This record gives sequence, C-alpha cells and structure tokens, in this order.
Amino acid sequence: MKGEFKRIAEARLAPDKDFIQGLDDILKGADADYEEWVQEENNGRDDIEELIDFLDANNMNEMPIAFHCNNEERADPNEWASAVADWTSDGGKHVDVILHARNIESYYNLEDMREVLLKMIAHETIHFNQYDHMGKEGMASYKSGHQKGTELKAKGGTERDWMRSYLRDKHEIMAYGRDLAVDIADMKNPQEVMRNVEGFKNELPVYQRYRHIFDKNAPQIKALLKYASQYLTDLLKEKEIDDAELNEFKESIKRIIK
Repeated sequence: MKGEFKRIAEARLAPDKDFIQGLDDILKGADADYEEWVQEENNGRDDIEELIDFLDANNMNEMPIAFHCNNEERADPNEWASAVADWTSDGGKHVDVILHARNIESYYNLEDMREVLLKMIAHETIHFNQYDHMGKEGMASYKSGHQKGTELKAKGGTERDWMRSYLRDKHEIMAYGRDLAVDIADMKNPQEVMRNVEGFKNELPVYQRYRHIFDKNAPQIKALLKYASQYLTDLLKEKEIDDAELNEFKESIKRIIK
C-alpha cells in the first residue's frame, strides 16, 4: 500500500471538473424548483427535506451522489453540510452529501449553498481519483484513516485519537492540501500567505484544524504545505498572473516542497 500511495502522491490528483459541473447543474435546477415551492406552497419557510427531494429530482444524469437531511443539532452552527466519498466492490465510487437542516433553515440561498458544496465536492472527487488509481484490488484491502480512527475509538480511544487518525491519512492530506490552497488563493496576498502560513493560521480553517492536532514541524504539516504550495501554483496559473511573479513564487517556496 505504501508503494501505491507513492504513485498517487506523485500524480497530485486534481478534482473532477465534470462531476463538479454536474453537481452545479443539480443545485441550480433544484434551487429554481425549491424557491417556487417555498413561496407558493410553504409560506416562504425553508424545508430542507423538500430541498433534498428537489435535488434528487434534478439529478437527471443519475450521478453517483445521494443527498440526505440531518435534523440533529451540530456543534458548529455554521456547518451547512458534510460529505463522504466511498467505494464498494459492487457499486463503485459514490458520494453522500448530508445537509444540516437546523443550520440552513431561514438562511438558505443558492450562492452560499454552491460555495459550500462545490468546494466540498472538489475535495471528495480527489478521493474519487485516488480510488481510480488504486483500482479494485487496492481498494479491496484499503482502510482509511476514518475507518482506523473509528475502530480505535471503539476500543476506548478519544475524539482526538480519531481526528489524528483521520487527518494523518495521506489521502486526506492531499485533498486538504488542495482545500488549503483554495483558501489561500482567495486571500489578498496568496504568495505572501503561502510563504508564512503559520502567521495566517487564524484565517485558514484547514491549517488551523491540522495544527490543533499536529506540531508545526510534524511530517503531516510539511506534507500538507507541500501539497498546498503545488496546488496553489496551479491556481495562480489559472488566474494568469505575471510569469515573472509566478516564477519568483516558485523559487520562494522551494524550501516548502522539498
């Protein structure tokens, strides 16, 4: 399995743009139907279980995605959704999206929902591509950090033990590295931030999450920053920044990606 991950890591896998576009089409179609229903049949009140029905109905291409409604309270009142990518021998790869109703109701709007879910699905489709690289044989014997942490917790481990197991999974480090790069790319001076991520910790939830578990010099932090710097380079290219500025940035982060 170590050799298998090395092959995946060297590829630095990208999100599945077609899948993300498909989800975006579902969100836009469902929003139009849902908003009409809210105004005409539900007195302007949100009902996330109804939104789920509209999302399912707009999955016209039968993408391997399922939407679920959670009515339980979440620790974070700003958490609108969760997502989990998975693979089974009979069904292949698929993703479950859970909408947290209590946090969304009265606040739902398409713009915020798209921002939350499209970023989340970008993360999950990196896992899709990891699964493709591993193939059926690799996936049959693969146990994720999430699974290992759950087993550890069942034997008396703490929530922190679970989180450590989950975040140290090399598949997650790659996907979270991309998430971190996206957050940095949206900041005012992304190159400066990437060169001093520790100094901007409080503005970077992904990095903050990792630092809550790992020391700043831990191998997991170094791997996270390496991926982030590489993904950020790709994102800056997409923004078509000046070649000289991009080259200067590449040189300045060599110490990060060694």
